[in-house]
Amino acid sequence: MVAKKYQVFVSSTFRDLVDERQETIRNILDLNHIPAGMELFPAADVEQLTYIKKVIDECDYYLLIIGGRYGSLDAEGISFTEREYDYAVDTGKFVIAFVHGEPGAISVRNSDIEPRLAAALDAFRDKVMLGRLVKTWTNRQDLQLAVLKSLMHAFSAYPQTGWIRGDVAANQDTLEQANKALQENAELRNQVAILQKNQQPMFDNIAGLDDTVEIRFRTRHRNQYSSSYYTYTDREISLTWRQIFLPLSAELTVGKTDYVISSAVKTAMKEANCDYTPYDINEMDLAKVKVQFVALGLIAARVSQTTKGGHAEFLSLTTQGQQIYMEGLVARKD
Repeated sequence: MVAKKYQVFVSSTFRDLVDERQETIRNILDLNHIPAGMELFPAADVEQLTYIKKVIDECDYYLLIIGGRYGSLDAEGISFTEREYDYAVDTGKFVIAFVHGEPGAISVRNSDIEPRLAAALDAFRDKVMLGRLVKTWTNRQDLQLAVLKSLMHAFSAYPQTGWIRGDVAANQDTLEQANKALQENAELRNQVAILQKNQQPMFDNIAGLDDTVEIRFRTRHRNQYSSSYYTYTDREISLTWRQIFLPLSAELTVGKTDYVISSAVKTAMKEANCDYTPYDINEMDLAKVKVQFVALGLIAARVSQTTKGGHAEFLSLTTQGQQIYMEGLVARKD
């Protein structure tokens, strides 16, 4: 059997864990696999986070190291490291986490002493350690030994898609098998499409893409009397279904869970020059968006097995949805 090379995303705060990151990346290379991380982009911003998500999508495993710092914050007060972790979990990546076992012993220079950041770090640690196997470490030697053991176990017990050199994979037998699989896959897709079309319910007077919908959301602001508390304001915005569908379809080039609906609505609001940055969006309105696009035949929802053995609902574009997505973004002559 041809050996696969796995791509591993290494996530952590940056300046306080430089040596730990470098040794982790070196260990991944020593195991003949491919490390990925943000060494070339140490500054954290929203645009970089969008790029990071694309890199995580291409990786097979997500490796997280937590030390004594919470990390750089976005506009909502969430660290970019926690944003990376949440995205990896939401997209079903196999997560390998290493949490410092004695945070009180970490030097002040590498710790968050500001109470708000320290509390956020504690909450992040608790979230990571809840419901999954996590290794603890107290020094670089402990960490790298745990990294090596955990990676070798993950590669063996939980193999992912991986990468194979083109000149190794593209032999005649492989090509013939791939061609046969493609033909069978196309036939099955055609049968599934026919079944879905026959089973899809019909609705009268359903709103089209150029009709509008009211989306309710909240904004959050720091309390003027205490920086530790926030005030929330209910608001709403009118968007067309098309304004929501285009950013949603851009997220669904691969199947994803319905967390992408919230992201798509926020993007649509930004594109519509909304005066406010939403903190969260009404859950019923998000459900309405998913139901509407399923009813219009633009997205399909299916339950599939996750990499952890459980099951989750994944959304994907239908053929009709792909066509409308391309029509909405294709460049035309003046």
